[in-house]
Amino acid sequence: MELPANVADLCALVSQTRAAKHGLYPVGGRTTLDIGLPPSKPGVACDTTAIAGVIDYPARDMTITVRAGTTVAAVQAELAKEGQWLPVDVASPEKATLGGAVAINASGPRRLGYGTLRDYVIGISFVTDDGVEVKAGGRVVKNVAGYDLMKLQIGALGTLGVVTQLTLKVKPKPEAAGSVVFGCDSASLGAVLDIVASSKTRPVAVELLNQTAWRVGEAADGRRRPLASEQEWTVFVGFEEKFAAVRWQVSTLLDELKSAPVRDAAEFPDTAFCAALTALQLRPESRCIGKVCVLPSKLAETVTNLPANTILHAHALSGVIWSHGETLPEGATVRRGAGASQPPAWELMRHVKKTLDTDNVFNPGRMFAD
Repeated sequence: MELPANVADLCALVSQTRAAKHGLYPVGGRTTLDIGLPPSKPGVACDTTAIAGVIDYPARDMTITVRAGTTVAAVQAELAKEGQWLPVDVASPEKATLGGAVAINASGPRRLGYGTLRDYVIGISFVTDDGVEVKAGGRVVKNVAGYDLMKLQIGALGTLGVVTQLTLKVKPKPEAAGSVVFGCDSASLGAVLDIVASSKTRPVAVELLNQTAWRVGEAADGRRRPLASEQEWTVFVGFEEKFAAVRWQVSTLLDELKSAPVRDAAEFPDTAFCAALTALQLRPESRCIGKVCVLPSKLAETVTNLPANTILHAHALSGVIWSHGETLPEGATVRRGAGASQPPAWELMRHVKKTLDTDNVFNPGRMFAD
């Protein structure tokens, strides 16, 4: 394990690794090392956590520039001093580094209202296979020039270089939060989700869980909500806004649900359950975890046709389904477990990898079985 103290040390390590025809395996908080395929050649692990810290934080511009080895929790703590935050769900934020979160394009329940991490990165620096730090994007929100190398790095699983620095746009932290939880059966699920989708309210999260997923999430959350725990499906709807806006949205949704085929509808004074739902994506006990993306209009039909004895949870209005079980649904992107799915752009992705990492230095084998 190598622990470069700064970017210069990292550049030298990359050059040495390439010369030795080995692989370089970046690691940060070690929370998502199970994503992807096993290494395909010998090499060295590179701990990036020493390359950390805030570089620039002009709060009035609502941007922040930090080193990639900084933990997500540390970034949020710095932003909180100015009443701001990065509204992206990242599992284990006290361990996960910002660079690692960008490498998997982290997101969770709040992606409905705020988007994924990809929507917040406006500048990036990374070390190429030549052992040189390059930059893309900038420190202002409107910045477009040349090829978008910045977006290529987001979600690349560290296979195109080692990210060293990031500039993010941020948002004011909401004044208040609230949520509505209710249950329904499979026959009514499509109609219920249609009601939520056409609601006058604007939730930041609409999560769907089967009975098993609800019990697991509830246990992780540490607070008992028995009202919906016995339902076939449970829907969690979260709101974050000014206090008056949250109160209006919660009461409005409850009114809209009065004539809907739901049971045990109740409100809660926060959206803290989002953290437990995000953690489900990393559940250690799940041998296989996969993600299926469908049109939101097809989500109810899709989940009701999946095995009921597995853990199923979904970002319902985003069309993203998470499945835990011994086998994964057909067409699922493998999050953990055997097998590798190939998206339509697989060959293009291979071409990009070969172009930007000619000697296959960065995370060889993790995305492509060589």
